[in-house]
Amino acid sequence: MNNNKKTASVIIPAFNEEQHIQNILQALLINDALEIIVVDNGSTDKTAEIVKQLGVNVIDFPVGTIAAVRNRGVKESSADVLVFIDADIRVSLDWHDNLINVIENLHNSPLMITGSRVQSAEKNNWLHKYWFSELTSYSAPYINSGHLITSRFLFDKIHGFNESLETAEDYEICQKATSAGAVIYNNPELVVTHDGYPDSIIEFIQRERWHGRQDVESLQLFLDSKIAWFAFSNLLLFIIAVMATLSGFYYAFPAYFVIMYSLSFMLTLYKFGLKRLNYMLIMPVIFYLYLCGRALAIVDRFSGQKQK
Repeated sequence: MNNNKKTASVIIPAFNEEQHIQNILQALLINDALEIIVVDNGSTDKTAEIVKQLGVNVIDFPVGTIAAVRNRGVKESSADVLVFIDADIRVSLDWHDNLINVIENLHNSPLMITGSRVQSAEKNNWLHKYWFSELTSYSAPYINSGHLITSRFLFDKIHGFNESLETAEDYEICQKATSAGAVIYNNPELVVTHDGYPDSIIEFIQRERWHGRQDVESLQLFLDSKIAWFAFSNLLLFIIAVMATLSGFYYAFPAYFVIMYSLSFMLTLYKFGLKRLNYMLIMPVIFYLYLCGRALAIVDRFSGQKQK
């Protein structure tokens, strides 16, 4: 597609997103200056049909990692500014106005990756209220690829996303960008919300199980990841508790939960800081569930299982 009038190219990876894809596309289509490209990663629902009905360019790309899907969208794009947005994201009305300034800044200073942490669209669910609401404010050295914006110049310079990665491709591309002299800037004015955050404990654990896969793809990645170490400690303590209980030491599991709650409490303090009492009581429980999901990723690695 070749349209030099477009100020930015928006690349949207999609896999079975019929529940969400219309929301993001309708929010983006109000801006005629955007080139919108959906890359369908082998959907079996009506995702592609909905996209075509809205008159948006859809690329059929059934096989490949999420990194490869995003790179494929870039190949079809034409603008000098690249906007990566997931299909279950909603952009605010102010997002379009603030994007104008972002595009201008990227033209002047192309060595930058920006975007913002995605906010939770659900306000009442306890996982959203305590965990996902915090993900927008804590300091991190990367921008999540669910809402990542950069210049084509920088993207080409660092050779895009690493297509061998099944997850954590956003962290890796930000590392490459930093090594190339780029700035990583979380822009709070670019307000977006996420419809796809999990609502249940099982869904939350499965989400972290999937995200934890990249930390254990190799020994070096495992050694470099503090979270992987904590998850392994959780797994090891759980196995010890099971073996001790089977041997008649029935206090083993209570001891395990006390240790893990204490560890999760310390991790909460480290990552989010000291806050109100009810927060400090509930967040360690969620952090424990987080470590359980990451521990399952380790189990998957050793068993050879691929978690979808």
